[in-house]
Amino acid sequence: MNEQHNSYENNDYTFLREKITERPINKRKVIKQSLLTITLAVTFALVACFVFFFFEKGTLNGFSKEQQDSKKIELTLQETTDEILPENMIKEDVVEPEIIIPDFPDSSELIEDVIASYEPDVDDYQGIYNKMKKLAAEASKSLVTVTAIQDKTTWLNSDYESKTKTTGLIIEDNGTDLFILTDANILSNSNEIVVSFQNTQECTATVKAVDNYTGIAILTIPLTELNDTTRSAIAYAALANSQLSCKPGDIVIALGDPLGYGSSIGYGILTSTNTEINGIDHNYQLLTTDIYGSENANGILINKNGKVIGLLNQSFNKSEHKTLVSAVGITELTKLIENLCNDVSRPHMGVSLTNVSSIAMRYYNVPMGAYIIDIEMDSPAMKGGIHKGDVITAMNDAVITSVLDYELELNDCAPGDEVTVTIMRPNGDTYIDMDLKVTLSE
Repeated sequence: MNEQHNSYENNDYTFLREKITERPINKRKVIKQSLLTITLAVTFALVACFVFFFFEKGTLNGFSKEQQDSKKIELTLQETTDEILPENMIKEDVVEPEIIIPDFPDSSELIEDVIASYEPDVDDYQGIYNKMKKLAAEASKSLVTVTAIQDKTTWLNSDYESKTKTTGLIIEDNGTDLFILTDANILSNSNEIVVSFQNTQECTATVKAVDNYTGIAILTIPLTELNDTTRSAIAYAALANSQLSCKPGDIVIALGDPLGYGSSIGYGILTSTNTEINGIDHNYQLLTTDIYGSENANGILINKNGKVIGLLNQSFNKSEHKTLVSAVGITELTKLIENLCNDVSRPHMGVSLTNVSSIAMRYYNVPMGAYIIDIEMDSPAMKGGIHKGDVITAMNDAVITSVLDYELELNDCAPGDEVTVTIMRPNGDTYIDMDLKVTLSE
C-alpha cells in the first residue's frame, strides 16, 4: 500500500525533477537583428544631421539674422545752437588775395525808400502760413494716432467698448520693430492698442516699456506688419536740442491734438524757456507758448526747421494759463527714451532737486551743490538717511555742483548699485559734512 502511495507521489512531482536546458542561440537571427539595429541607428543619425543642417541654415539662420538685424536705438539731437563756439572763433593767419571793389554810388537810401514804399498784402501773409503749413505736413509724417480699447460693462450689465485716443511719435526702428513714443496714461487696463498711420493703415501695437515718473510709454509694431504704402509714407522724428536752440520769441508749431479736436494744428511763438520742472531724480525744461489749446492737449511742439523740441503737456501750467499750450523739452527726455527702447533699467534714488542760487550761497551760506527740496517716501534716499534740506555735493567721489552733475552721475549707475552720497546737512548756522551709503533701486 505504501509502495503504491509512493509511486503515485513520485509520479505527481516528476516535473520538479526535470532538467531545464537553455534554448540554443540562433546565431543567424542575432546577426540579423544586430545589423538591423546598426542600420536604423545610422539612418537615424543621417536623418538627424540632415534635418539639423537645413534647420540651422533655414529657421535658425533666419532667427540669427533677425537678432543681428536688431540694433540698439540711439537718438541724436540734430540741432544745437547757432552760436559760434569759442574754438571756432580763432582765426588763422591766412593771406587773402586783395579784392578790388569798384566804387559805386551809395544806394542805401534808395533801398530804404523802396522798402518803406512796399505795402504787404494778404497774399504775403497767406504765403508765410502756406510755408508753415508745408513744414507742419512734413513733420506730421512722424505722427500716428494711438487708440486704447477697453471692454467695459454698464450698471445694466451691457458690454461695450471704451476707446481713448492720443498722439504717438515714431522714434526709430531696430531692424525688426518700429518704436513709437506715446502717453502712458491711456494704456492702463486696455485690452488692445491700435495704431493708425497717416495713410489709414491700422496695426495692433505692444507696450514695450512705461515710465511712471514721466508718464511716457514705448510701443512696438513688427516692421513686417507695415505695408509698402505705409513704409514710404512714414518718417522718423527729427529731434532738436531744446536747451540750446530754443529762445523766447521763436516761431513754433503745435501738432497732433493741441486743440482737443483730434487732428489739429496751432501756430505761435515761445513765451518762456527757463521754467524748471522738478521731477524725481531728474529735472525737465518747460516750454510755454502763446498758442491757444485744450487742457487735454497732446502731441508735439516743433520749431521753424521742423524739428521736435518738446512733448505737449498741460499738467504743469499755472491756473491762469490752462488754455495755453506748453511742452516738456525733448532734450532731458532723450536719454530716458533710449533706455526704454533698449530695455535699460533706470536707477532710482528718490529725491527732488534744484540748483543752489548765488543769493542762497552768498547770504545764507548754503554750499554749492544739488539742494534736496523733497524726498520720496520709502525711497532708497530715505532708507539711506538722506533728509529734505540736505545738499548733495558729491557722489562716488565725483563733485556735484548742480542738478545736471547729479543726473549725469546717476545715469552712470545701475539699479542695485551702492553709491556713496556726500551731503552737507544744516546744523544751526553751519553745515556738517556726511557720507551716506544708498542702494539704488529700479
